[in-house]
Amino acid sequence: MSMPEVKTPVGDAPVIPLGLILIGGYLAWFGIHYFKSDLKWPSDPVKSVLQGKGLPGSAPTLSPDEQALEAAAQAQLAGNTGATPGSGQANPNVVGQAIASGSAPNQQIGKMLAASYGWSTGAQWDALVQLWDRESGWSNTADTRVTHAGGDSAGSAVFAYGIPQARPYNKMPKAAWPPDKGGSSDPTSQISWGLSYIKSTYGDPVAANNFDSTHPGY
Repeated sequence: MSMPEVKTPVGDAPVIPLGLILIGGYLAWFGIHYFKSDLKWPSDPVKSVLQGKGLPGSAPTLSPDEQALEAAAQAQLAGNTGATPGSGQANPNVVGQAIASGSAPNQQIGKMLAASYGWSTGAQWDALVQLWDRESGWSNTADTRVTHAGGDSAGSAVFAYGIPQARPYNKMPKAAWPPDKGGSSDPTSQISWGLSYIKSTYGDPVAANNFDSTHPGY
C-alpha cells in the first residue's frame, strides 16, 4: 500500500528575505561602479578587496622574485644612496647619478612591475621614467612637506608623497605612507599603486606624461 503524497503548502516554502536581495544587488552595483574608480574611503577598502589586493592597510603580497628584488634594493639604498643627513630624503645628486646610469634601485623595481602592463621597454618605459623623474626623482621619501612644493608646510595634513607623488599620501596602501604617518615608505607599494593609478586614469605612461608635462603643478 503506497503512502499518500505529502504536499508542502505554498505558504511554508522558503523565501529569500527581501533585505538580502537588496543587499546583494547593492554590492553588485557597488563593485561594478567603483572597481576602476579612484575614490577615497569608505570605497577604497571595498575596491581594494575586489581587485584582489587585500585591505589598503595590509602589507602588500609579493612574489618571491619581488621580495628578493626589494630586499636587494633596500640594501643598496641603505648602503649606496648617500642620504642627506637630517633630511629624511635621498641626496638628489646621488639619485640623479643613479637614474642617469640606469642603476637606481627604485627604477629596477619599477621596471619589473611595469612589465606586467607591457610598459618596461620603449616609449612607455621612457615616458614613465620622465614622469617620475619630474615628480619625485624616483625617491620613495619625496615629501612636499619638506620641499614645500604646492605650499605644503611641515604640519600639513594633506601633502604629496613618494615616487608617484600621491596627493593625499593616504590614497596609497599604508606601507607606502611616510613613517610619521604609520607607513614605511615602501617603494614597491608606491610603484604598484602608481602604475595602477596611471592605468585607470590615463591609460598608459605616455598619456600620463603628456598630460603632466602640459599641466604643470596639477
